[in-house]
Amino acid sequence: MIIAKSRTRFVTMVVSLILFIIISIITYHNSGLLHSLMQVDHSITQTVIPNWLEKFLKPFYFFSHGFGLFFMSFLIIFFLWGFKFKIPATWVLITNVGGFLIINIASLLFKSKINGVQVIYPAHSTFYMTLLISYFLLIIVPEIYRSSFQFMLQTILLLSWVATFITTILLPNYNLASALAGWLLALVWLQFSENGYRVYAPDFYRRKGFSNSWY
Repeated sequence: MIIAKSRTRFVTMVVSLILFIIISIITYHNSGLLHSLMQVDHSITQTVIPNWLEKFLKPFYFFSHGFGLFFMSFLIIFFLWGFKFKIPATWVLITNVGGFLIINIASLLFKSKINGVQVIYPAHSTFYMTLLISYFLLIIVPEIYRSSFQFMLQTILLLSWVATFITTILLPNYNLASALAGWLLALVWLQFSENGYRVYAPDFYRRKGFSNSWY
């Protein structure tokens, strides 16, 4: 099975959920200390990070939302299905759709304003980038036989996540708390979805249209 059994999956989900709830409660109730920190994090980040580095990071951010996200997700699903990874392709589609609903519902539930600016919470960019990177790490990277290529792809994925996280903080409608919350919520959803894959993948394999699929 492509998504292996993991003893830490449940622990990761619980810890991520607890941390997400804690950050959300503090943010929602506008804790004095956190509110003060959030008021200055954007200006500090812009002061510390040079313009050339910000321009270098933006292309990575492109794939964490909008057309870039749709395009990359479509390519992953298309090629997985074409190479007879139909069950993993279906899992990616379901995880994406479920993630879209979860992040948008969470954004409606949590409203936060700093200096009169509406902050998008949790950050959609770190949420979706975490999902995309996980698809590569779980399904694609293990299928690469050369360790040097694996390392190269893993490095690019790590750089993509870091670039997305930093760029998110630089944007006026996001802050450190929302970026962290997006990442934590993605971890919660991924652990739940991965467990669902392990439970239902064998059943999908017995269904018409999936019997010749790797899973």
